[in-house]
Amino acid sequence: MNKSITRITKMDDWYFEVKMVRAIKSKNYGDPYSAIAQLTASGEQMHIDSHLSVNDEELSKDDFMTIYKFCQSMGMKSISYDRIKNGFRSSKKVDICENQQPNIRLVK
Repeated sequence: MNKSITRITKMDDWYFEVKMVRAIKSKNYGDPYSAIAQLTASGEQMHIDSHLSVNDEELSKDDFMTIYKFCQSMGMKSISYDRIKNGFRSSKKVDICENQQPNIRLVK
């Protein structure tokens, strides 16, 4: 299911722009899923609005890298997200580099 992804598509006199994405973690589409994430695009930045998993698992580094690659293929320049740890919220921003993976560290 690796088709070319474009954020803006023109059909006739209409332009279609991807603004929101629902990401579902599952081995096969249509099967029960183990996690879901909601992403919102704003300009060249993607924001991870929410992430829920069946067993309240944190977003793993592998999961984040999959989201990173998706955003990279959409032409995004950065990903932002909020974390809550010990009751305190902090905002994070990860720049998307062309043709390379980021050096990230997700902490619990």
